[in-house]
Amino acid sequence: MILMTASCAPPPPKRQVELHIESDGDFLAFKPTELSIPTGARVRLLFHHSGHYVTQDHDWVLLVPGSVTAFEAATDRAGDNYPALLRNNPQVIAATPIAQPGQTVQIQFIAPKPGDYPFLCSTPGHGQDMHGVLHVTS
Repeated sequence: MILMTASCAPPPPKRQVELHIESDGDFLAFKPTELSIPTGARVRLLFHHSGHYVTQDHDWVLLVPGSVTAFEAATDRAGDNYPALLRNNPQVIAATPIAQPGQTVQIQFIAPKPGDYPFLCSTPGHGQDMHGVLHVTS
């Protein structure tokens, strides 16, 4: 009779990645505009609103590929209620809290399957200029 025992060792932790991104001062742009992570990684993304003079808030929103146009149109229609679009939205993979000038906010999420994922600022009118791509590799 062969006796088999289960390993008591915990499973190896998933790879952890920390990303840093910021607004380009008071311009409507992200720095950098491209980020890369491995699929399945536990991601901690820190977003810093580096503006000083412009009082508009910013955030960082990761979207499902192919959903940018529809999402931007919805934020434009929502006006000041645009933050409500981030909750329970199948187009949104991850979103930071809204950041005021000088503030740093963060989000944690698990990297999706390999592919190129668009990210943008969801403040109405910002996504046209404030956008980039998250490359998820295998």
